[in-house]
Amino acid sequence: MIIDLDSWEEGYSDGLLGRPSQCTAGLDRFSYSSGYCQARECRKATPEGPPLRLSTQRTSQRQGRSSRLIII
Repeated sequence: MIIDLDSWEEGYSDGLLGRPSQCTAGLDRFSYSSGYCQARECRKATPEGPPLRLSTQRTSQRQGRSSRLIII
């Protein structure tokens, strides 16, 4: 399985900040959903909420770079 880190981070950021799930064009849906679900669970598990370590900027707009994580 290949996870697109930019898409995952985008989903994680949206989930962490309590935004609705909105996988935009150009993002990998599975990777986005995976990050989003993980952040939502993290929010539920921590009463005061996790520390906000991600910026609110869209990570997919980072100079056209793409990164991938391969899970075997």
